[in-house]
Amino acid sequence: MTRKLKQSVRNQFESYALNDDQLRNLESLGKQIKTRRTGQVSICRWSLVGAVAAFILAFLLTPLILDQGDIHERVALEVATNHLKLKPLEIETASIDRIREYFDKLDFMPVKSTLINELGLELAGGRYCSLQGIAAAQLRVRQPGSDSVQTLYQTEYRKDVFKDMPVLEQGDAPVEVYAKGIRVKIWSEKGLVFALTDVPQ
Repeated sequence: MTRKLKQSVRNQFESYALNDDQLRNLESLGKQIKTRRTGQVSICRWSLVGAVAAFILAFLLTPLILDQGDIHERVALEVATNHLKLKPLEIETASIDRIREYFDKLDFMPVKSTLINELGLELAGGRYCSLQGIAAAQLRVRQPGSDSVQTLYQTEYRKDVFKDMPVLEQGDAPVEVYAKGIRVKIWSEKGLVFALTDVPQ
């Protein structure tokens, strides 16, 4: 009985055996499926790499894009805030030469601005300060005979901080931004960045 059962099982399995043609067809089909899967995995892998690269690029570029629009607002806000405080002057003078002598610890030399001359403003003095973390000269200017003072900042033009500023020598007009109710003009001239508060109307 056991022998008959074994023989029956063997006969049953042999009836399911593939002939040579069937075996070749099955092997060929397996190779095609494997090739397709490899291609799909390759496409998936490159899609994933592309998505990660796009995310990283967006993550890195977003601050740069936002920075350019925000730098003028940040400068105007800092200048307006300090203008409203009107901290005491460290030196009182109308002479640019005395200003240069006093501000000898700066990495730049304070200069006369052509725009300040065109506006007819004269120096009243200044104090050490900073603008966006860079050492600056905070000067006070005014119309001759006027009690109203305006704050004028000068600092070195560092593109990594200030990005692209309008350049007076190239015919660019200063950027005008309102902060805390004060109009602030911002521009670049003679390799320096300038920011000037306006007299409130």
